[in-house]
Amino acid sequence: MATAAIETKESVLPLPLFRTITIIEQTPDPPGRVEVTPNAGRIVFQNKDPLEYRIRLYKPDTDPDVDGIDLLLPANGFLSVIIRKNDEFKYSVMETSSTLASTGKGGGPITN
Repeated sequence: MATAAIETKESVLPLPLFRTITIIEQTPDPPGRVEVTPNAGRIVFQNKDPLEYRIRLYKPDTDPDVDGIDLLLPANGFLSVIIRKNDEFKYSVMETSSTLASTGKGGGPITN
């Protein structure tokens, strides 16, 4: 019995240095929780659409339209975000003409 516990403890995989969130038809994949290492972990947003999008990042339990920050995700391009240790945020994939996070397709949280 003790051997099984030791094997289980040793088989835990470390968090990856980076994860990719793919955007197709404005929809993020994976849409839910994404985790990366707390040692400068990176999230790469990869846009497969011919349209650019506004990515709004915001802390959970805050108003994304007041406390969020917007980044540009180029058409058929990508952007990277570095996650600090113990950081967590959600995001909304919005049309660039939109100013309200609720018009986008959201995801997250992204954590380490």
